[in-house]
Amino acid sequence: MKRNITILVIVSLIAGTYWSLIYPIYQPFALSLGISMTLLGFLEAIRGRMGLLSTLSQLFGGFLADKYGRKIMMIISSFTTIIGLTLHLSAAYFNSIPIFIAGSIIIASSFLGSPAWSTLTMESTSKDKRGLALSLTMFMNIAPGVIFSPIGGWISQIYNYSVIFTISVIMETICFITMLLFLSETIERKQIETKLKDLLINLMPKKKELRKLYFVMTIDTFAWGLGSTLLYGALVRYYNFTNFELGVLSSIFSASWALTQIPAGKIADKYGAKKTLIISELLGAITLTLWLIAKDFTTFAISHVIFGTSPALWIPAINMYTAEKAPKGKIASTIGGLSAFRGLISFPAPYIGGMLYDLAGYHLPITLNFTGTIIALIMMIFLL
Repeated sequence: MKRNITILVIVSLIAGTYWSLIYPIYQPFALSLGISMTLLGFLEAIRGRMGLLSTLSQLFGGFLADKYGRKIMMIISSFTTIIGLTLHLSAAYFNSIPIFIAGSIIIASSFLGSPAWSTLTMESTSKDKRGLALSLTMFMNIAPGVIFSPIGGWISQIYNYSVIFTISVIMETICFITMLLFLSETIERKQIETKLKDLLINLMPKKKELRKLYFVMTIDTFAWGLGSTLLYGALVRYYNFTNFELGVLSSIFSASWALTQIPAGKIADKYGAKKTLIISELLGAITLTLWLIAKDFTTFAISHVIFGTSPALWIPAINMYTAEKAPKGKIASTIGGLSAFRGLISFPAPYIGGMLYDLAGYHLPITLNFTGTIIALIMMIFLL
């Protein structure tokens, strides 16, 4: 299974490169089509990483990955991504909001491969190196952003958005072919006895430890959905940041994340998932404090150094914690169930945040984000 890790590293590097081009310009691209902050928030509530459709896709994707295999779900996810990116390219060419919305929905459905990706990564290495393996693939996904995020902002200003989406379609096609030809399945048998009713069990788990985890993660997701999900759009709207400046911020974030990702995985392996989650959330709270007091680009840049360390710790820790508490043979389903539960409860947060940005300006959504993060931090300490 060592070859799997190599393939995942390669695919992560390719996908990370084109997503680094997209990430800093995505919300400015939407705003350039004439979308309001409220509508942008609504779209984030549906298609964002913790949006309704994205998380429901992970619920079904985790179920299907445990039943039919990890590889097939990753292949379907990649093909779906190609379709979504092609629609974004068309939206840029025709300056069309409806096509953009359709592309956003398709991209959201591609998240059905996320539980399979995490599970296959962990199953391709020994249990005592799961955090390191997850961190390695995440490092390769994030590292390109150090160079390519500012390039994405520069390309969108000098040329246009269609150039970025053309590159993205080509690179995701390479990912698709690579996984199709070289990735190996890790599931022990072709079909595991998994029934449709297990979807409801994954949403409302029987284990007390999982119910606590679901509750705490939902509070956390709702809080971050109110403010941070629309940060780049808000910086354009209220601080007049350029796409290049957003690219620089994204580059700083990526550099911080990349430099701390491998050590973060080792920290999670050594000190355990719970302590790592708490440290991650504390760093997030410090970031939000800086966002509240920031008045210039320099402060936001400093905040992104700290901000990048938070997901570096969070992602391996949350996957490890979930895998530790999941029923035997149901790791992918449990990862998908956690994502779906917190998405179902917290998906309105970006929409509410978008309305608050429009009605009250920049600081109120970020303040609410900070308050919710502190509550989630306390709950992690005493409930997990």
